[in-house]
Amino acid sequence: MIDKITLNLNNTTVQNPTTQVKRENQTAEIVDKVENGGEPEKKKWLVLLYSAGDNNLYSYLFDDLDELETVGSDKNTHIVALADQGKYGTKWKGAKTFYLQPDQEKGKINSPVLEDLGQVNLADPEFMGQKIGEIIKKYPADYVTVIISDHGGGWEGAVEDDSPNYKFMSLSEIKQALQKAVEVGGKKIDVLGWDACLMAMAEVGYELKDVAKYMVASEQLEGADGWPYGSIFGSTLKDVLKTAQQMMLVNIDVEPKDLATMMVKAAQNFTHSIKTLSAVDLEKAQNLATKTDELAQAILNDTSSFNKIKNAIRNTEKFYGSFRDLGHFAKLVQNLDVSDEIKQKAAELEKALNEYVVKEFHTSAHPNATGVSVEMPTWGSPSYSYQDTSFAKDTKWDEMLSKVSG
Repeated sequence: MIDKITLNLNNTTVQNPTTQVKRENQTAEIVDKVENGGEPEKKKWLVLLYSAGDNNLYSYLFDDLDELETVGSDKNTHIVALADQGKYGTKWKGAKTFYLQPDQEKGKINSPVLEDLGQVNLADPEFMGQKIGEIIKKYPADYVTVIISDHGGGWEGAVEDDSPNYKFMSLSEIKQALQKAVEVGGKKIDVLGWDACLMAMAEVGYELKDVAKYMVASEQLEGADGWPYGSIFGSTLKDVLKTAQQMMLVNIDVEPKDLATMMVKAAQNFTHSIKTLSAVDLEKAQNLATKTDELAQAILNDTSSFNKIKNAIRNTEKFYGSFRDLGHFAKLVQNLDVSDEIKQKAAELEKALNEYVVKEFHTSAHPNATGVSVEMPTWGSPSYSYQDTSFAKDTKWDEMLSKVSG
């Protein structure tokens, strides 16, 4: 008699004829091969968690890793974690790479350690690129997902490492690192997930459009136990991978767009901590930037529109600091008493956004969120460092903001 496990993920139901015991035995065989220096077999998916916990998030990132270990690798998935607990960790110090296998014991990582890296800097672009690339190359798969888990600051960057010297990666450094990873690994990242605050920005997607196919991120801060800077994606990712594995065990294909969409759907189960999440198609990032540029140029062509545009910015859905929702802004502009050219370009931008965003959700805390935020101050020009983003270099967006809000 066939065992059946039914798992619902926002109306996704999968019948799984393989028992948990069989999955664990299959994974143990894979681990034995890896530990004995053999070449891992090619699988459908490689899921890599890059967990940068050498900072005040160490305990939350450990919990995320612990959640992910309850799923573990199986015949269709390699699940590898490069997890740094830095000087703060109570379970271990420094960084280790794990090949995750199913384990239900909470509070302890029992999966085999592939490499004990000691005290390293996960915010160093060269280190990040080399290590992610090596893992992509060593654990071959049809598709690759990389989840970067740590502090995030939108276009200002992400990934903080406190020791031995404090380092926070700029967006250009993240691009440099992931370009290196693609070069070393020999494969583009299929799904890039940000378990970090504020990374669902037009500027971030545009910067990373050549290293990944899809990106999953939040417009707003993510929460952990009531405070707004933590990492809580572990439960979401656990649900998604469990569902994906069960789908593949019954020969249902899970492709990159599917996995990215599933992540967004699963996050709706954790609205106490995740207020927004979106999956975007980075192949459409160039068109989005082009349409944003055209709207900015149309506004610059009509100086009489500046005060009206500034008021629209003030009324646009706001997240953290000067980060506001690009789609909501485009909607508001179309209802202003401005030139037909501006209205037309705003409508074209809204259309481009609808093609760029594959799936998004938002809670009532952000009723006008559409999945993509952008730098949009209501006074003054964007900061000097904003000019370093590719988005600012390649569009008139920052020039428009300086004229309108300066």
